[in-house]
Formats: sequence, structure tokens, C-alpha cells
Amino acid sequence: MSWLKFILFFVIVIATIFVMKFSLRKLLKIEKREKDFLSHEHVNDQHKKIDKRVRWGWLFVGITIIYLVIFQEVPVMLYLLLYIAWMATDAFVRAYFQWKHSEQPKESVLTISEMLIWVIAVTVVIYFDVFNFLA
Repeated sequence: MSWLKFILFFVIVIATIFVMKFSLRKLLKIEKREKDFLSHEHVNDQHKKIDKRVRWGWLFVGITIIYLVIFQEVPVMLYLLLYIAWMATDAFVRAYFQWKHSEQPKESVLTISEMLIWVIAVTVVIYFDVFNFLA
């Protein structure tokens, strides 16, 4: 039953992001760009370098936190809070480069909006302990 709840929650979040992006694209008159599924769209080489450093840094921190959660009995909430921080860092770096160095700076609004929905979703999971992670 918890898998069904997880899938339903995930579908609701994805649908919310889709509706929000569609609405903002119409409202702000942002053209939709074609991109590959699960691709990292870098604005320029500097963005690519900084994004790579951020990802490697968070990978190291994530592995350390997983070790602490498994072997040192640190609460799982620490890992979920780390996930929120990683999402925010990644989105802010991408939004900054979209805003300052992109052909369509309004796309940064879409990036920040998507990040806010994901942060709200993870916060709801933490606060209401939706999947009994914290029990």
C-alpha cells in the first residue's frame, strides 16, 4: 500500500509541475525549447563547470550522510533536509545562469517555480511523515 501511496504522491507532484509550467509559459510568453529527457541543459561552459562541481560536492556530502544514517543512527530527516538543500542549490545555479547568460532569461522563473514545488513536496513528506520514514 505504501508503494501505491508513493506513486500517487509522485504523480500528483509531476502533474502540478506540468500545470504550473504550462500556465507560466502562457502567462510570461516563454517559448518551449526541445530538450532531451533527463538532460542537463547548460547555458555555457562556466555553467557546466560549476554544475559539475556542485554535483560532485553534493555526491560526497550525500554519501557521507547515507553512511551516518545507516551506521551512526543519525535520523533520516537529515538526509531529507540534505535533499532539499541539494535541490535548492542545483536550481539556484541553473536559474542564475538562465537569468544572466541565457537567450530566454524568463526560463529562470520556471526553474525556481519547479524547485519550490519539489521543496514543498519533500517538506510535506517530512512534516506529515507521509511514508513513515521517521517512525
